[in-house]
Amino acid sequence: MLKRITVFMFFPSFLALSLSIFGCGKNEQGVTQLGSQTSEDFAKTHKNVDFNKEDKEKMHGLGMETEGGGHGMSGVHGKKEKADPTKVIATVNNEKISRKDLDNILDRFKNHVNPAALPSMEQQITEQLVAQCLLRQFVTENKLSFPSEKVEQEIAKMRENIKKNPATKEKTLEQFLELQGSNIDELKTAINMSGAIENFVSKSVDDKKLEDYFMKNISTFNGESVTASHILVDTKGMKTQDELDKAKAKIDSIRKELDDGADFAELAKKYSDCPTGKTGGDLGSFPRHGVMVETFANAAFSMEVGKLSDPVKTEFGYHLIKVIARTPAKDVSFSEVKERVREQLTAIEMNNLIKDLREKAKIEITLQ
Repeated sequence: MLKRITVFMFFPSFLALSLSIFGCGKNEQGVTQLGSQTSEDFAKTHKNVDFNKEDKEKMHGLGMETEGGGHGMSGVHGKKEKADPTKVIATVNNEKISRKDLDNILDRFKNHVNPAALPSMEQQITEQLVAQCLLRQFVTENKLSFPSEKVEQEIAKMRENIKKNPATKEKTLEQFLELQGSNIDELKTAINMSGAIENFVSKSVDDKKLEDYFMKNISTFNGESVTASHILVDTKGMKTQDELDKAKAKIDSIRKELDDGADFAELAKKYSDCPTGKTGGDLGSFPRHGVMVETFANAAFSMEVGKLSDPVKTEFGYHLIKVIARTPAKDVSFSEVKERVREQLTAIEMNNLIKDLREKAKIEITLQ
């Protein structure tokens, strides 16, 4: 099954869909993504879908709300002057992306998202639209394609996965797509484009490359993991040194409270800008590579169980990390995990392609 359909689905929609259908786990506060990422994790308008308790918990864990009112985004938009839909927010090789393209995505879930997350969300969606544009241009210019019968096979696999999952077996793929503000036609387009790109990049991934990658990154596949919690002071969107200094002072102040004996989970609920703050900052377990951004993962894996980190700066802000448990590595052979290695290396090659396209393209982002 294709693993990177998110590239051509509007990433908020398909992230939640893939989590619900495939149980693929969390994409943390910033794994290497195609224009995202993250992590992060948005809701879509839901109509005539009966959410069970598990559905609601999954959406809540992503910072979503399943009931009317939610975080009150509609109230915020009511006070804010609506942007001109014809305004160009980005240009990619002379192809224009309008504010309307961005709003078409935001309007699907704006009533269910924390208003404080809106500026960051708009930036991420714009970056995703740029990535989609670059890849769409690349597919067209190189006349890449994906067989229509394989598109139908992928959709059939999705339907089957829904039926096999006890938590989702009463729902249809169409209901999931409606929940995400999408539809079958958009999904087919996403699969077609993603399949074409994946076929292209996979040609450079032979067995030797796979085995070399496995040997260099064995810790990703040998089961080694840590279980951790964190407190985040978000700095995304901060443009001045004064703002950054205040964020650093805040994380230092939180660290002092912890040093003085405060409970980590309670301070996470009180201060953390991450949706996990609602559950005491719990991130669950994650491997050394491929889930968390490297700076964050390196800090967590260097710590002893029960210890508290100094402030760790990532692209998302300042973190305080507490390691709760550690799972040691197990012996694993290349043949056992070959397909997982292929998935990861193909994803890296796809990221490299986007990076190369970005470097060669003329891109201007004018979102304000």
